[in-house]
Amino acid sequence: MTRLWNSPHFTLIMAMWMWAGHTIAARLSVGEMSPMVMMGLRWFACLAILAFIFRHRLAAEWPRVRARLGWVAAMGGLGMAGFTFFFILAAQYTTAVNLGITQSSVPMIVMVLSLVFFGTRIGGIQIVGLLVSFVGVLVLVTGGSAEILMNLEFNRGDLLMLVACVCYAAYTVGLSRRIDMPPALMLAFFSVPASIVFALCMGVEFWRGTAIMPGPKGLVIVAYCAIFPSMLAQIFFMRGVELAGANRAGFYLNLIPVFAALMAVFILSESLYSYHAISLVMVLGGIYLAEKHKPAPQQDAG
Repeated sequence: MTRLWNSPHFTLIMAMWMWAGHTIAARLSVGEMSPMVMMGLRWFACLAILAFIFRHRLAAEWPRVRARLGWVAAMGGLGMAGFTFFFILAAQYTTAVNLGITQSSVPMIVMVLSLVFFGTRIGGIQIVGLLVSFVGVLVLVTGGSAEILMNLEFNRGDLLMLVACVCYAAYTVGLSRRIDMPPALMLAFFSVPASIVFALCMGVEFWRGTAIMPGPKGLVIVAYCAIFPSMLAQIFFMRGVELAGANRAGFYLNLIPVFAALMAVFILSESLYSYHAISLVMVLGGIYLAEKHKPAPQQDAG
């Protein structure tokens, strides 16, 4: 178990698999509850679980957290919650194809932010790997159709999705300057501003009369999202960034749409096509190139 916890490949792949599961859960939640209610309840549950687990350590660690309170608030409220908030808004105005393409820009944004703020070197082969991985996502979201790609139209939803991507890229880079504490404990502190953000969003839904509270099926979905995408995936991702650095960890984010598509085949009975396999090979190939030709450890973002 220790060997797996010390493997960036294992921790990052586990995080991507769980986040892909959130995509499926979000689709199953349609009609079961309103979006902000779903997000708010999952973060409230995540915070409650972590607060219970670390109830004896939170007070002891508070002085160190208070010294970097602005960073903690930004990581939880703008990074984690900001991505989801803008993603939900973007989905109201643009297509799934555009969402997938825009989301695949996160690894590139991570590299740019790491270079600008921390001077992290970007290798030529890493750029090639990034492009290969990006094309793999294009193949997936367009179904391998050049016609769909040529006929894409962009709107304000795509701009909102780009803001979401910047939020999560900044969060990924921000983890490179984490407080020295276990990932799960750090997530407990991040969950506070994230919960506050979505409490406000839920309030807006209730004020507008659009809030829908979950039934039994919805509560199961909330429980899954609280335990896996919100808690365990974040812990694995923090550990992955700790081990691999922000740039290398960012490459793995392109596995999310691929894993989500494969899970939809088995869970939602969607069809499996050859372009799914092509996309997976290209995304994994891009990650392989980035890993094989990674910068020297002292120059990495982690």
